[in-house]
Amino acid sequence: MKPFVTILAMRLAALLLIFFLTSCSCNQSERGKLRIGVDSSFAPLNFEELQPYVNGFVEDLLLDVSRFSGMELEKVSANWDTLLEGMEQGKYDAVLSSMPAYNFNLAKYEFSENFLDLGPVLIVPANANYADLKGLSGELVGVINGDPAVLVLEKHPEVIIRSYDTIPDLLDAVATGDIEAAVLDRLRAINYVRDLYAGRLKIASAPLTNVGLHTVAPLGESAKFTRLFNQALAQMKKKKTLEELQKKWNL
Repeated sequence: MKPFVTILAMRLAALLLIFFLTSCSCNQSERGKLRIGVDSSFAPLNFEELQPYVNGFVEDLLLDVSRFSGMELEKVSANWDTLLEGMEQGKYDAVLSSMPAYNFNLAKYEFSENFLDLGPVLIVPANANYADLKGLSGELVGVINGDPAVLVLEKHPEVIIRSYDTIPDLLDAVATGDIEAAVLDRLRAINYVRDLYAGRLKIASAPLTNVGLHTVAPLGESAKFTRLFNQALAQMKKKKTLEELQKKWNL
């Protein structure tokens, strides 16, 4: 009798093990393994001295998105000039890009939410109460020569634009009161305000444009991936994981 019970128990255990493995396999296949094309230079952007920080952030981000979403993500290195071509040829399922979500791009691709905002922000003295450009009517607002951020200022004819050749010149002008505020891309604004101008200047606004890094995938085919990616980002924001990751890499 005992051998029969033992054999029965072993068979039952084997069936339970098969059921468990099958369940795990089904769960993984539901989420799937996705290949992400990444150009480590993120051209046409130019992060200059911040490039290693951005790349480190992206590596950590993909690990966290995988953890929060249940997707297995594989990073595939690619060249900037063939990034989209590689995706269309099936070398990877999605790419990381700063491609703007213009209507003609939305007709072909799915865009995720930004995982790193890059747009210009408003910088003011630490004791100032300005929160946006509308409150700076008739005031001097600085920008770097050749910076696309000037296009944001030109939408506000009520402000007076003054141009500067270097970031230190621009921010010194705000700190000394020569101008009331400055507009500068978010990453450099964070690094300067946290470091050289700590206690003297502050970032007073969210990014003034939607420029940023996000995922881009073929329209329709990867809707599920984009949805899961966005859900993972939402959870990371809620749990402050994304904020902590950005602080870790000074972004």
